[in-house]
Amino acid sequence: MINQLKGTTIKVDDGQVTLTDYMGSDLSVVNAARVSFGKHKSEMDDKDVKLINYLGAHKHMSPFRHVIFTFTLEGVSEVVCRQLYKHQVGCAYTSGEFKEAATTWNEISGRYVKLEPEFHVPANFRKQSKSNKQASVEGENVETEDAVRAIYLDAMEHSFAAYKKLLDLGVCGEQARMVMPLSFKNSLIWTASLEATINFIKLRDHEGAQLEIRNLARAIKKLIEPICPHSIEALLKSSK
Repeated sequence: MINQLKGTTIKVDDGQVTLTDYMGSDLSVVNAARVSFGKHKSEMDDKDVKLINYLGAHKHMSPFRHVIFTFTLEGVSEVVCRQLYKHQVGCAYTSGEFKEAATTWNEISGRYVKLEPEFHVPANFRKQSKSNKQASVEGENVETEDAVRAIYLDAMEHSFAAYKKLLDLGVCGEQARMVMPLSFKNSLIWTASLEATINFIKLRDHEGAQLEIRNLARAIKKLIEPICPHSIEALLKSSK
């Protein structure tokens, strides 16, 4: 049943995230913790659930790193990708642009391919929060949506037109892409341990985070919950 989760896709705004692959389960966490005593379990029981809760409560994190997830993100805005890239502990990304041990990511590169005119267009344009200078207010939208949308779409059109013109004038792709806005849609592969994934969810699914990254965090949580529910619950209960 759990193996059927591979390939599961959830829509995130006008993009999507897929659980491409994973390794491990709650039992993997238990066996990693018990190996110090030469113990190995083949099935979970109540004692194992208590052990997982103990590990989470006391921040014994190494056993949780034996569960690994790989996600494929498609059609996600660059502004969301840049926030995801900040989560480097226990993660692996690979890119043709930045190749550094343990802090790399795989994404489409504007150095190697011509970028397509695909941009994230918000379903609604939110108001700025009055109490939090870095946040918006979910559910409270500007009254001038039509005018705002027209300005937004015009900016996208002009930025892509500038990108194409630079290419036509012989400018290299790695420089021409610099005029592309953060709404530009990207695709990438992200691999992270259970510990790192839950750390991402904790930090990005809260009222102070941007709604677009919150939606991604919620989708990822939904994808992995059936695989290791006890470990996820224990880690979410533990303090940051």
